[in-house]
Amino acid sequence: MKDKSLERRCNFKTPRLSVASWRQQLQGAEAEKRFAEKVMGNLTPAVTNDLPEDWDQLNNLEEAREWIQSRDEESHFVCITQSSSQEILGFIFLYESYMDHPLFDLRFGYLLSEKSWGQGLGTEIIQGLIQWCQEEGHIQSLSGGVDHDNIASIRVLEKAGFSVSSVDPSSENVLFYEYRFETGLLH
Repeated sequence: MKDKSLERRCNFKTPRLSVASWRQQLQGAEAEKRFAEKVMGNLTPAVTNDLPEDWDQLNNLEEAREWIQSRDEESHFVCITQSSSQEILGFIFLYESYMDHPLFDLRFGYLLSEKSWGQGLGTEIIQGLIQWCQEEGHIQSLSGGVDHDNIASIRVLEKAGFSVSSVDPSSENVLFYEYRFETGLLH
């Protein structure tokens, strides 16, 4: 198992949301089943439309458990919950890329449940992620891909100060956005 210290440290709050490791959802005997059900409920066809094929069509708890295990193996996987109700509204997936140790670049992906769209939660969570990265102090850039048709996510990233860094050559439909941090370690 890869080092999950970044996942444990990625714990922050915004005015309406809380972010923490998915493992914090696993408290109690029935917790794994409930979490798998919540994952299935969040991954609706509209949410997974532009995501990899194995991210949709979760038809049963076993498929949801396999999806959770795959995300855990490939990334640092954190949940976005509504602070007032503790309802899971989405997920953030973080991928470290060490270039100049101890600084690193952080790639991310995120998704929000369909019912939470249009409420400004995307902007809130990305601003919270940027603030958390700044507080971490060793992150020199934050970048993520977005389908060129996903205007809402593009607006969220641009409003937060991201700029286009590249286009995925294997898929002309994916734009990569990047946010660069000023770190004292760079000088």
